[in-house]
Order: sequence, then C-alpha cells, then structure tokens
Amino acid sequence: MMRRLERLRGDDELRVALVGAGMVGHNLTYQINFTPGMRTALIVNRTTANAVDAYRKAGLSVDDIVVSDDPATLSKAMQAGKPAVTTSAEAMCELDEVEIVMECSGSAEHGADVTRTALEAGLDVVTMNAEADATVGYLLKTVADANNVVYTLADGDQPGVLARLIEFVASSGFEVVSAVNCKGFMDVHATPESIKEWSVKQGTSLPMTTSFTDGTKMNIEQANLANAFDLHPEVRGMRGVKSTLATVTEDMVAALDGHGTVEYTIGGDFAGGVFVLAHSDNHEMIQPALRFLKMGDGPYYTFYRPYHLVHIEAPVSIAEVYLDKEPTIAPAGPFVTDVIAMAKRDLVPGDMLDGIGGWTTYGEIDSVENADGFLIVGLTEHARIVKPVAMDEPIPLDAVELDDSIPIVKDRIEQDAL
Repeated sequence: MMRRLERLRGDDELRVALVGAGMVGHNLTYQINFTPGMRTALIVNRTTANAVDAYRKAGLSVDDIVVSDDPATLSKAMQAGKPAVTTSAEAMCELDEVEIVMECSGSAEHGADVTRTALEAGLDVVTMNAEADATVGYLLKTVADANNVVYTLADGDQPGVLARLIEFVASSGFEVVSAVNCKGFMDVHATPESIKEWSVKQGTSLPMTTSFTDGTKMNIEQANLANAFDLHPEVRGMRGVKSTLATVTEDMVAALDGHGTVEYTIGGDFAGGVFVLAHSDNHEMIQPALRFLKMGDGPYYTFYRPYHLVHIEAPVSIAEVYLDKEPTIAPAGPFVTDVIAMAKRDLVPGDMLDGIGGWTTYGEIDSVENADGFLIVGLTEHARIVKPVAMDEPIPLDAVELDDSIPIVKDRIEQDAL
C-alpha cells in the first residue's frame, strides 16, 4: 500500500491536513512526514503555538512555518512546500492544496464539527476521534456518502486494528464469536485527581487518562466496532473477563452466551493487544490444520495481536482512502449500540456534567434498545442535572437539561431522526 503511494506520487507527496496538535497530533505530524508518499502540509489547531511545536518536533525549521487564517496566504505557502498552520477549519476547506484530512483533535464536539465541515466541502476524512464516531458517526457517514467522499476511523487504535482482524477472520471462513479489547486495570469512579500521577507519568491529559481508567474510552471503542460490524454487548458495559493468554480461549467461551459480541478482558498479560475469538466446527479441514499450526484443538480459536500502534499505523488508512476510497472502519448503518452516561457519584439538581474523562460520569455500552431514554456519554459536556441520579445508575434524558444550540447536540438530534 505505502509502496503504491510512493510510486504514484513520487516527490509530489500527498498533502495531508492535520486537525489537532495534542499528543497524538504531535506524533502524527512526525509520522506522516516520514511516511513515503505523504506529508503534513497543514495543521489546523485552535492554539497555533502547539501546531508550530508539532512541526518543530518533527524536524522542520520554525522559520519556514507560515501561520495564517487567510486562504490565499496558506495556499501560497503550501504550493511552496512550506509547513502551514491555521486556526480555521473553514480556511482549510477552501484550499485546493489540501487532498485529505486527518482529524485527531480528541474532542467529540470540535472533531465532529470539523469533520462535518470537511466532508461537506468534498474532502475525505480519516479520524482518530472515537468519541465523535460513537456519538454522531452514522450522521457523519451519511454526510460523507451524500458528498461522494470517505469517512473512516483510522488504523492503529483498537477499533481499526480489530476491524482488520475481523475482516481476516470472517474472510477466512470463521464465525466471529467476540471482538475483544484488553484492559489492564479499570476503576469506573476514577477522577482527574485520582489519576493525576499516571497522567504526568504517561504525558497524557487528565481527561484522556481519566477516560482510559474509568473504562469510558474502551466502551466507546467497542461501540465503534459494534456499529461497524453489527456486534453487540451481552450485558450493559460488557462482562470484563479475567484471563491470561494461556487460558483466554477457554475463559471467553465459558463467559459468553452467544456469538457476534464485543467484550473485554481485565488484567492478565495481554499488554496493548486485542483479539478476535472465532469458531469453526469443520472437523475435516480446519481443525486438523489449525492444530498443526499450534492454534489449539478448536472449535474455538483466539486470533491475538499483541499491539496497537496508534499514530504509527494511522497513515495506512490515509493511503487506503486516497488510493482506493476504502474506509478502515465506519458505521455500517443506523447505530446498534450507544454508550450511556452513568453517574460517577450521586448527582443532584443543579449539577453541571463535565464531559468524558471528568468527575461526574463514565460510559457503558448497551444496545440501542436498552439505551433508549438515557443520556449518551458524548453529550455530557452540555448537560445540567434537573432530577437526582444515584451513583452508578444510568442518567435518564428527563433528568438532564441539554443545550440544543450546541452543534454536536443538534447533530445527534439530526442523527436520531434519520
């Protein structure tokens, strides 16, 4: 794939506009620049200093960087091969020099807004914004289809990596029993204060670290996957199976009631891995061959990948979209799952919810039927409690007042009407 891109483009590298200059954006600026056949030509970020710093850390001269919100100035810079920075998504969408957008803002609201703007302008968008996808991904996919462009989550994060595993397993003749995310530790009541030490140690923001620790991020990622492949959680929030690599096949089979599920393991020696539990009862061909190949006796098999490399793998999705108009993972249709907002503590009228990775809520995946009537975690930054909600209970919609002037709230209302 990357060799194809390099052969096709040669020295005229694919010009990527990167939205977001946080930790992932910094890493992507470097990675895209060092991927044959593409370069980070423009960074869109609300704080221009962070974007300039991303270029600097990627080895580019600060003196060459052009910072402007004027499309003509940006166009001239990009034509000259100079790295460009803007705060304006609208300016980005006016530039003929932008060939594809890579969105990694980390904000569900901002990411969804910029993604929709780019799609409506006729630009393909690859995104690492699992939160936006789990909130309004079906709407974004619908907008992309209407404009004959591609909307997709990227390779590298768990949904993209698991999507590739699912496609391999299914195309090889196996039935997907469960697509599984591997979690080392989880505390649904984690707060920005309780995880502060980990945040500093890992170099990740407080909200990001909190959403990792309280399980919201993992539930969101499994919803991305479920909505792309028509999978389901067997219980709200999934089961969370304690296991190790040595016993995982047997442990998962014992824990699950059916097939076509999303699930996660807790603890164990899985590191940053993911796996697909698959089934085949072909006694004549499949089972003898896989026994010989050290995959076990069957009929259940674990297809395990020990890593996901986030920004290092994301450029593969950029290349696939540009070369083949092929998404890595996107909603297949109307959502089959949602991620419900759960009360992290007792909530009382007047409390303002503070969004994903905050003090007030965590998220748990459920079927859309079971989620009906409850607040979606992607909208918790714009909700005020009007009725008491006990700790660890799902937050009913009639217990909150939503600001329906906010774009992502309006987008969700629009999506629900599709």
